[in-house]
Amino acid sequence: MDATRIDAREVDPAAEVVELCRDLIRCDTSNYGDVEGPGERKAAEYVAERLAEAGLEPKVIETSPGRTNVVAHWGGADPARTDGLLVHGHLDVVPAAAEDWQVDPFSGEVVDGYVWGRGAVDMKDFDAMMLSVVRARQAAGRVPDRPIVLCFTADEEAGGHHGAEVLVRDHPDLFDGCTEAIGEVGGFSTTVRAGASTWSRPPNAAWPGCG
Repeated sequence: MDATRIDAREVDPAAEVVELCRDLIRCDTSNYGDVEGPGERKAAEYVAERLAEAGLEPKVIETSPGRTNVVAHWGGADPARTDGLLVHGHLDVVPAAAEDWQVDPFSGEVVDGYVWGRGAVDMKDFDAMMLSVVRARQAAGRVPDRPIVLCFTADEEAGGHHGAEVLVRDHPDLFDGCTEAIGEVGGFSTTVRAGASTWSRPPNAAWPGCG
């Protein structure tokens, strides 16, 4: 797909990634693990708009009221490349009590050269990186040879029941051809073959911190 709404001369991914992250933090997507909370709809619509500006055709999938995911296909310029790559991040965050913070946790303030806010580390920073890279490469006409699936999920903080679980169960076609995935947690490997799956974690591999 070609970029149709953004100009390469106007895209500075190093600067844009900061603003994308701040905007996403300002979308309160607190996940309380129950029916309470605002859900991910606002953040999902923001992500979809930024992808559409770059010429992609994102799918916004709401699995229950407010619980919203975004999936988009990108790349695949080389028809000989059929080994798809899934790049995924989640849009929800764990709740934050304002009184425990030096700044408003949903303000996305920049203090001492750092972006502050709930999700600045887990994982709206990575979501912003995904968006900025895609937008910059699209604007420059540098579409990947390999097909890539971009996935922004709901409900990761409480089991993925409104996010990844529904997507792989009800929309498996969206991930056809994916042979590898890049996401939040490093150090894991999963092999799925003939209905069996295994996983492992290397010694001393740490769980990611919450931001």
